[in-house]
Amino acid sequence: MADIKRKASVTWSGSAREGRGTFRVGSGALTAPFTYNSRFRGGRDTNPEELLLAAQAGCLTMALAAALQEQQSGGGQIETSAELDLVPLESGGYRIPKMRLELAVSEGAPQDDLDRALGRAMDMCPICHALAGTDIQVTVRPAPAVTGIGFEGPTD
Repeated sequence: MADIKRKASVTWSGSAREGRGTFRVGSGALTAPFTYNSRFRGGRDTNPEELLLAAQAGCLTMALAAALQEQQSGGGQIETSAELDLVPLESGGYRIPKMRLELAVSEGAPQDDLDRALGRAMDMCPICHALAGTDIQVTVRPAPAVTGIGFEGPTD
């Protein structure tokens, strides 16, 4: 199989604190603004760390679906949440020492099967390999069963 190439670009205008940037992915599927405030103060725009988390979560979720399919336990829905720590360095700049992901799988596979599939998924996920210097903590669990609680319509 030939290597797959992916592309992205960023445009930034202005100073680091007052400027604005735009992320663009090569496929054209995503164009997103970012600023100093969105990165370090929680503004409305996105930031590189959120995109990194989304890439990690997307890659690992898809790899888990493939690993579950390999062991014939897949086919359901997987919900993934992710969080990272952005830590300032004494010398300036920041680092990401830790990422946490939680995957919830809806199709009732036993925990042992989920754990085995997660190990395989982490091996298949190229983003996990790219982030090898980061402590990536991942848990997988069965999703809670839908209980039917919610909107039940008007009553007379």
